[in-house]
Amino acid sequence: MKSEHAMEEVHFADETPPLKSESEGMWKVMIVDDDDFVHKVTELTLGDYHYQNTPVQYLHAYSGAEARALLREHPDTAVILLDVVMETENAGLEFARHVRKEANNSFVRIILRTGQPGQAPERKVITEYDINDYKHKAELSEQRLFTAITAAIRSYRDLRTIELGRLGLQEVICASAALFSAGSVQDFFVLALEHILRTGRCAGACCRENGLVALGTDEGFEILESRGLNPGPENVPDGRLRELFERANREGRVLVLDQEFAARFFNSHTDQDFFFYVFFGRPLSETEQGLLHILGGNIAVALSNLFLTEEIVATQREVVLTLGEVVETRSKETAHHVKRVAEYSYVLAVKAGLSDERARLLRMASPMHDVGKIGIPDSILFKPGKLTDDEFSIIKTHTVIGHSILKGSPRRIMRTAATIALQHHEHWDGGGYPPRVGRGRDAYFRTHHGPGRCF
Repeated sequence: MKSEHAMEEVHFADETPPLKSESEGMWKVMIVDDDDFVHKVTELTLGDYHYQNTPVQYLHAYSGAEARALLREHPDTAVILLDVVMETENAGLEFARHVRKEANNSFVRIILRTGQPGQAPERKVITEYDINDYKHKAELSEQRLFTAITAAIRSYRDLRTIELGRLGLQEVICASAALFSAGSVQDFFVLALEHILRTGRCAGACCRENGLVALGTDEGFEILESRGLNPGPENVPDGRLRELFERANREGRVLVLDQEFAARFFNSHTDQDFFFYVFFGRPLSETEQGLLHILGGNIAVALSNLFLTEEIVATQREVVLTLGEVVETRSKETAHHVKRVAEYSYVLAVKAGLSDERARLLRMASPMHDVGKIGIPDSILFKPGKLTDDEFSIIKTHTVIGHSILKGSPRRIMRTAATIALQHHEHWDGGGYPPRVGRGRDAYFRTHHGPGRCF
């Protein structure tokens, strides 16, 4: 595969404006006080306040009821400057209790500002209402207000970062479990791409997401799964995608950059290259980048295991088919009889409502249905004329012989093959030959060749 042709068949989908509030990227500070003068002085005192180059958006509520409604509208509020006495003597404290107990918001930092300290004793308020700071309005100078707001926003930021890490780690753990249980490579790609996107969403910010999984070919790329990225020759952004995949080839399997995730995985069994790319449309935090690195490593391990499993299954199936063909060749069946039986078994199993896993198991095991014929004397097996009753009775024993050969294995496929070998001449009504298990029983494995035996 030539990487210089890598992304000539991929372009970005038409941009859709991201869903975001006009206040995104601001620290939200809610001022809750029934005195309009306090609101104006607070804004004037803080002025053009920024923390880590991010400005503040002020939210205003003049009663406990207004504050409740405002918090529902802005659950990402960082700091609440809260008065105690408003419409009632303890309206502020009731709102503080609402924030922690009813709104279940443990992130927002609450600074209680009161002009009547005796109305809300500091020790009692701090311990009983989960208040983070307590200030007397009379002593709250410009510098002290600046210090209090800065400490509160820093604390809020740290709590959100910890929560982001917790949610991200939880997502990585869930993703790993899901990826290791994927039943096919295609299912794996769908799951992996979705979990990469979900890990990047842990911060809760809306963004325009584009992602794809592609198979490398001599001509370029074949898109296997995509989110927002479509095939086409136009609009490749300055070869950015090609550049990322070449870097992934040089520097390692997984790249996590400011707004992007790129990874390259190689299937050594089939000599195929697979590429993942996701554009998040916003800067990724250091925590998110670390989580995506972990997830990328888990994807690599899970995909390698899946490739190995598929190789083992393919090898196992080939061995079973070859052994089945050897047996059928000995009994002079038509060419590829066991392969046709396997495929018919799969199709009929799916039509009968079996899960794909069980249908594939049936397809894998069914080529062994006549393995017991190796125990039938050649004089009977190759007899050109009609068999006598005694000879036909001996022929019937190939089901029991096949079952005896296969039943000792602990492997699921061999145990399934043993059941098929034993029952493949049984009838739906139990009128076939051994074991005559009865009408309607064990129909899952029962097949009846009848006059159309050579599928």
